Amino acid sequence: MEAKVYSFDNFECCAADFLVPPPDGQPWSPFNSRLEFEIAEIMLEVGFNNQQTDRLIKLCLCFAIPGSFLTSHLMHTTHNLVCYTCRASAFDPMGSQLPPGGKPLAYILYADKTKLSSFSTAKDYPVYACLANLPTAIRNGRGEGGGYVVGWLPIVKDKKLHSGKPSWVDFKNTVWHTSFARIISSLASKSQTDQWVKCLDGVTHWFFLCILILSADFEERSVVSLTRGIMSLWPCPICLVPRNDLWDTSKSYRWRTSKESQAVINAARAKETFEEREELLKEQALCLIENAFWAVAFTCMHRALSHDCCHFNHGGLWSCHLWVELQKYVVTLGRAQVLQVDNRFKDFPHWRNLRHPNQVIGVTFTDSSIHEDISKMIIYATHDVLTETDSLLGYFLLWCVCLYLEMDMYAALEVHMANTIEEGRHTVQAFTALMKQYMTQTADDNVKNWNFPKLHMTIHIFDDIQAKGATCNYNTKPNKQMHRPLKDWYLNRTNFKNVAEQILCIDHWLLVADDIGRCISDFDKYLQQKSDSDGEEDDALDDKNTDIGPGADSISTLASQHVRMGSRQAPQTFCSIENAHKTQVEFTNFRIKLNAFLNTFLPACNILLPNGRRIHLQSDDTVDWKLYTDYLRCNPRFFNMPHFDWVFIRTQNSVILGCLDKQLNLLRVHAQLHAKAEFFSVQSIICGALLVQDSGGNPLNYFVVDTIDTDMFLRVREMHQQAGHPVRI
Repeated sequence: MEAKVYSFDNFECCAADFLVPPPDGQPWSPFNSRLEFEIAEIMLEVGFNNQQTDRLIKLCLCFAIPGSFLTSHLMHTTHNLVCYTCRASAFDPMGSQLPPGGKPLAYILYADKTKLSSFSTAKDYPVYACLANLPTAIRNGRGEGGGYVVGWLPIVKDKKLHSGKPSWVDFKNTVWHTSFARIISSLASKSQTDQWVKCLDGVTHWFFLCILILSADFEERSVVSLTRGIMSLWPCPICLVPRNDLWDTSKSYRWRTSKESQAVINAARAKETFEEREELLKEQALCLIENAFWAVAFTCMHRALSHDCCHFNHGGLWSCHLWVELQKYVVTLGRAQVLQVDNRFKDFPHWRNLRHPNQVIGVTFTDSSIHEDISKMIIYATHDVLTETDSLLGYFLLWCVCLYLEMDMYAALEVHMANTIEEGRHTVQAFTALMKQYMTQTADDNVKNWNFPKLHMTIHIFDDIQAKGATCNYNTKPNKQMHRPLKDWYLNRTNFKNVAEQILCIDHWLLVADDIGRCISDFDKYLQQKSDSDGEEDDALDDKNTDIGPGADSISTLASQHVRMGSRQAPQTFCSIENAHKTQVEFTNFRIKLNAFLNTFLPACNILLPNGRRIHLQSDDTVDWKLYTDYLRCNPRFFNMPHFDWVFIRTQNSVILGCLDKQLNLLRVHAQLHAKAEFFSVQSIICGALLVQDSGGNPLNYFVVDTIDTDMFLRVREMHQQAGHPVRI
């Protein structure tokens, strides 16, 4: 199954046009009415126990009219929900052959054990499944089309007498694969056949089932592939890289395949002695166990294992290695530098979905998403602390971190083209070359060992992207969020005994309630659309008789662009604005400047001036200030503090000039004097920008934070190229 390649001009995403068939007339079935379902849904969402449910029903009966619908049917509400069977299984009966005309129906599986509570030793090991054919936004979301719990794996507790022994490891792996085989038994049985399915668009498709992606951290990867882990001769579950060469990502190695692994296992079973079997298995570091995924046709578990930025980048290479080393150099410089870095994080400008703790040096964080945010800000917090003069090795490592961040940004791109994949591969090689130099310079330090699997995994990033698309398709960050409701149910809805059955039962009930609720929602939309279509002719007649006035179309179009205005602030007169800011030079002649701007801007937008005359604003006129709530904030009292974001503005001439900051590749921009402030239209805004003041130089100099997201990363890279900067190495 090869990935399709589109040129940028031909790439598009659009919804199919087809008629929606009328929904079921009673979408709340098997409940007798919509009221019954809604009451049961409330009880389930709140988490009522039996006593609370009985009390609520009795209370409702007190207010119900005798003989009414509520009185006669309320007592059956909760029982219907408990006994109702889920309408659709996560694993529908599909096939797995791919002849001409066939279409793959690919699944993504995710399994990861986690603690149910920080105050207990209880753990869960759920297995989630979702459909890879769906758009990423739906698949990584919640509810219909998202991931669902399809199984629960047992956790074998370690025993001191056997822990660490090869026989004990084989026993745990056998339990895992035997259990997983039961979970995917429906996939395995149906993967040997095919099926024609008439879809909602009325077209009949020939589907074939397969497992395309397995999301897991390194521990689960070794279990899935039945390799012998980090201490074996060939620790990587994807390729045959020698254990001592994990650090060298400049080389490529032969891929593992399920067929080859199965052949080795079968050959080992044919050997007569234990020594002969071990000798053969060690050649590829395999375990003599039947792999559950062999039963699923056209599924290679080695190729299905995909690079996970959450575990390998943010929660691995960065948090456990680069960040630890970087802190060591900062601490070596003294307390003043440690405090300086912490203050930089504390004072870092706020930005949507960016968390920055007040203290980072010496603090342990377990959440990989926090480590991701720290990595995005670290260059701007330490660029003038770890300098070539004060800490040569620290500065060299900071240079390595810059290339790591660039590699991570390329890996995070939502849409890839041939050039971005090539540039990403080049960045991996540049990062490897620089890390080799750093390892050579720190060879005398025997404490740090850079030969670990998560560094090696970087060579597989862009192979996975070419084979399975962007990393958002198999990043475990959305999957980890699905652990949260399970933990809530454990704390609030179980008796802490045999919790697996209780949690899975609650999950099933909520899934059924969600399915019925969506059917009711579709039914309501269908009735609304039908009602709207019946009234279209009357609306058309009304529109013909409605005069919306000149310039209204332009104003409507202007307001419906990419800028959305937010909550209002109190109206102010021009006089009050000028008096409140009389000490700020940019507000000098505020009314006159705005008057000149409007007289030029409105005609340029084909908006007629009032009565066809030029605007003359008076000092007692008012202006309504708005809050830009999409991604930008412009508010003098945002959480009781001034908050004014930066933006890129489209003008006829270039408005931002930057200079390259040596190997760190920081884009520095220079702010204009406040006396030169100008008005501009919000329609001129291209996007928001996060800027950090360059504390070590001119107070009007700022750095553009290009690590904030992939869009800003590409924009700043383009600005570097246009300015002729030798970007990266």
